[in-house]
Parts: sequence; C-alpha cells; structure tokens
Amino acid sequence: MAAPVPPTGSLSAPPGWALARVPGLTHGETARRIERLGGGTVNEVYRIDSAAGRFVLRLDGAAWRRPGVDRGRELVLHRAAAAGGLAPLLVDAAPEAQGLLIMEFLPGRLWDSADYADIDALRRLGERLYALHRLPVPAIERFDPWQVALAYVRQIGAVADGAGSAALQRLEAVCAGLRSDAAAASIVHGDLWQGNLLQGSRLWLLDWEYAQLADPLMDVACVLAYYPVAERYRTELAAAAGFDAHALEPALSARVYVYRALAWLWHLARGEPAEPP
Repeated sequence: MAAPVPPTGSLSAPPGWALARVPGLTHGETARRIERLGGGTVNEVYRIDSAAGRFVLRLDGAAWRRPGVDRGRELVLHRAAAAGGLAPLLVDAAPEAQGLLIMEFLPGRLWDSADYADIDALRRLGERLYALHRLPVPAIERFDPWQVALAYVRQIGAVADGAGSAALQRLEAVCAGLRSDAAAASIVHGDLWQGNLLQGSRLWLLDWEYAQLADPLMDVACVLAYYPVAERYRTELAAAAGFDAHALEPALSARVYVYRALAWLWHLARGEPAEPP
C-alpha cells in the first residue's frame, strides 16, 4: 500500500471554499491558526484552529486516485473506528469536493521508525489492533489484494523484467491462497506506517484510506512488511493483537509478502525506483 515518503507539491494553505466548511469559519471568520501537517504522502493535510475548536482538514492531492483507495469505504471504516475510540471523530466529509475530510485535532506525536523497535510501543499497537478487529463488521466487499496489484500493473504499464515477473507470479499464488483461507473478516487499517500512528492520550490510528475488510492478521503483517526492525518482537506484537505468531506460520509470512509486493508496486506506480520483494 502506501510507504513513508515526504509529501510533494504541498499547498501552504487550503482554498477558501474548504476553509468555509470548518466549524467556526462558516461565515467568513478568520482562522486562528493554519498549519500544514506532516505525515501524509499524497494528500494535503492542515491543522485549522477556529473559535469553535481545533480541527484537521484533508484534501486530495494531485494523484489521489490510487489502486485500493475508495473514499466511500474509507468513510464507513473511519466512522466505525472513531466510534470505537480508535480514530479521530469525523466532523464533515465531502468525497466529491476534492475528497474533503474534516476531523477533530488530537494532540500528540507521530511515530517514527524507532517506535517499531520498541517492544512496549509494539504491544500498545497490538492492543489497539485487537480492539479494532473486534468492532462490528460493516457490509462492504472483502479486500482482494490481487485485484489491487493488477490495477497497479495497469497503471505502471508493464513489469517486464525477470525478477518483477517472478514477484508477480508469487504474489498471484499467495493471493489465491488467501482467497481460499476461511479466516473471518474484520476491519483492518492496512497502512500502519509511522505517519499514520499518533501517540497522544492513547495511540490513535490515522488515515483510513487503505482500510479494508480482511483477515485481521493482515494488520500484523503490514507492520512487519513496512518495518523489518519489528521482526525482533514479532511474537509480542502478534500476541497483543490476539494471535500466536508461531502457530500462524506460514500464514503470517505469506501476508507479509503481500504487503511488501503491494508497496513495491505502489512505488513503481509513482514513477519511483523499487526492487521487487
């Protein structure tokens, strides 16, 4: 899915029509604070303070239409996670208006790579995933990573070299195995890189655009795929999330491969060099 890269082409301030959707600014009032926030890789994200409170405004970046992203599904799953105390509360949303999303601002610090080498931090993350995976499941289509991979390949044009072709063949086989797996589906976040984890009064999960309905083990795999340093505490992370990592091999490793392969294709679709997994 997504991977940690700095945002490009960022706007210093959101357009006036978007600001006018923020509570406290709907009648032309002046914002008390406008700050471009880090953490996003494609979208434009701002902190907006007004007389009504503190908010986060997100707008689509220039290349938001990425395989695996569906704004309608995102809203359903973000609202479910917010109701469960795992994500910021949504204030306003207008997918048709440049993907506008307004949510409460939560103070804290974004994770960095060092957190994925911290056993206590990984246990906190596992506990949050445990809570996420036990939320009521909405009636949406189940995640199919192979269809996402095919959409990336169409966007890229071709993955013709030998290593790339072999990686795609392996990914197809792994995804076929996942489809035959009888594991019950849960809400999964699907993009647990450091810019999407906020340590504040609790550990908050941000940015639900890649969230899906899938086997909950996928979220543990996502962490291990993005941050190999977390492998040292694979057992502890999995246990906090409600899994026995040893008993679930090779299922966990197969899912790690899926995320590594999708991240590889994600970079290629952006025109960035990347080696196949």
